[in-house]
Amino acid sequence: MLDWQIKPLAKKSALSDRDISAGDTVVCAVFINELGLLDRLDFHKDEFDVSKISGKIIGKWERVVSEHPDADERAARRMSLESSEDFFVSLFDENSAVEVDEVDVVKQMLALLLERKRILRPVGRPINNVQKYIQPSTKREFSVPQRNLDEDLVIKIQSQLGSIII
Repeated sequence: MLDWQIKPLAKKSALSDRDISAGDTVVCAVFINELGLLDRLDFHKDEFDVSKISGKIIGKWERVVSEHPDADERAARRMSLESSEDFFVSLFDENSAVEVDEVDVVKQMLALLLERKRILRPVGRPINNVQKYIQPSTKREFSVPQRNLDEDLVIKIQSQLGSIII
């Protein structure tokens, strides 16, 4: 069964190598790098600059660090789940020209994870290979493309997501 978690925040900002501490606002950016692979970097908000990312951003979100994720396992899981939700939402919010079939698969796989965690609720059955989901906390609807998730495709996406998920 699919049981991804977004990796915890980095301990240092990707741009300056400054420590990330409780109370800091961090921007997490997921992008497609020069090799065509998914990657993620975490920055202090005041340092975030799109031009410093060598690739096309497919999702980004902000997180205020309430406590360092290593301090408490339950807090780390909660932050990871919140990051998964924020990443999913950002996949629909980014104004990116990225046309990658794998992004649709990432949307579908994250939607399944978030449905399992009761963060998203499916609305009806898929129509024309699109499943509608609602995010109860915001009442926002998402149209998630449905693809045939064969084992090879899932393994390929999981290996690409290695720097983002655990």
